[in-house]
Amino acid sequence: MVAIGDSLTLGVGDGTQDARGDVGWAAHTARALGASAFVNLAANGTRARDLVPRQLAAALAARPDVVLATAGGNDVLRGDFDPAEVERELTAALGALAHPGRRIVLVTIDRIGLFDAFPAAITDVMARRVGLANIAIRAAAATVGATVVDGAAVFRIAGRRAWHIDRIHPSAYGHRQIAWTAVAALSPQWCAVAPISPAPAAPRLRTRAWWLVRKGAPWAVKRSRDLIPQIAQAVTHELLEDRRGRIGRTA
Repeated sequence: MVAIGDSLTLGVGDGTQDARGDVGWAAHTARALGASAFVNLAANGTRARDLVPRQLAAALAARPDVVLATAGGNDVLRGDFDPAEVERELTAALGALAHPGRRIVLVTIDRIGLFDAFPAAITDVMARRVGLANIAIRAAAATVGATVVDGAAVFRIAGRRAWHIDRIHPSAYGHRQIAWTAVAALSPQWCAVAPISPAPAAPRLRTRAWWLVRKGAPWAVKRSRDLIPQIAQAVTHELLEDRRGRIGRTA
């Protein structure tokens, strides 16, 4: 099995530890299905446009029976988000990976919980972006008959426990719920041979506070110089477009 994509597939959020490729939903899926080999090529910050130039060659070299993938979440968080580009780049990557007998599993993204704390206008814009990204992901998956795991449905069923402290990634529990869904989607062709390990207890308040100081605050400072301004610009643009649209309809 080979995993490609972004921090979700890398395993960020599977506990408060640093992801090292042996955690996360893809790793749990591989273990549950008894994969003879598992290679995780996912990397933090990966966008759909990065899959072909940065991960495709190594994925093809591994000659996998199953490919597990996520992409689109980082595109949603950028000022130049373009759902058509997400679909085009994903289609190119999946087309190259498609092979008789090979199964490909993609996970769609849920709304980004971090933005629930923002004003409703921003929350709505980000939710709309997530919806457009998921349409693009499903369209790309359809071109090669890939299996799609509905990430939003998994989170909806799992509830608040599914979120990591950062409210961007799944928690250890959330990763395992995605893995269970992926395993079920791959059956009966691939039958589970080992149980998915239970999620550890949710981190205590002290652990969460330490994580926020050690990881969350530096992330916020770093993103205040790039990501947050881009999001603010994108949200402002979309709100202005919505306003122009309403004015045009009433004129």
